[in-house]
Amino acid sequence: MRDVLVIGAGPAGLSSGYYLQKAGIDFEIVDRADHIGSTWAHLYPSLKLNTASIVSHMPGQPMPLHYPLLPSGRQYYAHLTDWVRRHPLPVHLSVQVKRVSPAASGWYVETSAGDAEYRAVIIASGRFGNPYIPPIPGMETFTGTLLHAHDFHDPADFAGKRVLIVGNGPSGADAAVALAAHSPGNVLLAIRSDMVIARRNPYGINETLWKILIHRLPQRWQKPLSDRLLFQSYPDVHTYGLPLAPNRDDRKGTSVPIRGPEFLRELRAGRIRAVRGLASLQGRCAVLEDGSAHEVDVVLLATGYRPVLDYLDIDFDTDDQGWPLRATESDIDNTQLRGYPGLYLVGRYYRGLGAFYNIRQEARQMAREVSAYLAS
Repeated sequence: MRDVLVIGAGPAGLSSGYYLQKAGIDFEIVDRADHIGSTWAHLYPSLKLNTASIVSHMPGQPMPLHYPLLPSGRQYYAHLTDWVRRHPLPVHLSVQVKRVSPAASGWYVETSAGDAEYRAVIIASGRFGNPYIPPIPGMETFTGTLLHAHDFHDPADFAGKRVLIVGNGPSGADAAVALAAHSPGNVLLAIRSDMVIARRNPYGINETLWKILIHRLPQRWQKPLSDRLLFQSYPDVHTYGLPLAPNRDDRKGTSVPIRGPEFLRELRAGRIRAVRGLASLQGRCAVLEDGSAHEVDVVLLATGYRPVLDYLDIDFDTDDQGWPLRATESDIDNTQLRGYPGLYLVGRYYRGLGAFYNIRQEARQMAREVSAYLAS
């Protein structure tokens, strides 16, 4: 029996394995998919990372120099698969974790490949395998195609169709831009709260580079400079009649800004039309909060995700996104779940320099904690 089980063979699980291996800890990784990084293997072609390659690489291996500063999703997946080839880890695919429960000497894990007890379990199953579909009045009557952004792969499949996108965060805006090329003028983006449309390269420097520079400054200067530099908006955002927040302090609903000019370019050209939030579905019609009705063929839900935690047989407190609370929530300095020694979470934080950078920091910290735990 190995000491540690890592659940998930995406970037978080593989990074966890890397640091566990460096610490000399006996472990194995399982994943329910039949290939590593399954989320990144099936993305629509135009998707790009919104964090720079210099901070978004896997541990111990930078991305290729010929990659652009903001790589495509396909390039990131190629980097991931190359990393796995160069860093062999004990990964077992097509293994479904059914239940994780406390045991006398650690954690009892039931899987489709058999049951075993482990001294520690690392939750690295992420959230992209659990799309959140909000209750929409009348959704059962909709006669068109209703799908989540999780299942949106090729915008060419929607050529000429009338599409309503629900969710005006980065995923919704990216999907709108991708669809506009194939169905110009037929793409509606439903905006319920507000939006922040910020520049990707303030003063000609990419936002990631600004974040690296700002992080080196005294703490009292960081937020004022971040607000001034990173949340520069476009001067004409209000001319389109949208509920747009011009700066970070005015935000009411959207937690992540839309970066870059692509969305505004399509909006200005009329290839994307912004409408009010979706109130209900009636047959083929989408009824909006202002009472207007639009006949659509497709409703695409860019409504986010919730953590994949259905296998945890414990009671735990969560934050507003459904993540279990850890022993310390103020920073990435403790990955153990609050009140559950031997149970750790990697892949929680998306702020700052982005998910991939944070995954490396969390995985390194987790390995330190597990080492101390196993030695105790």
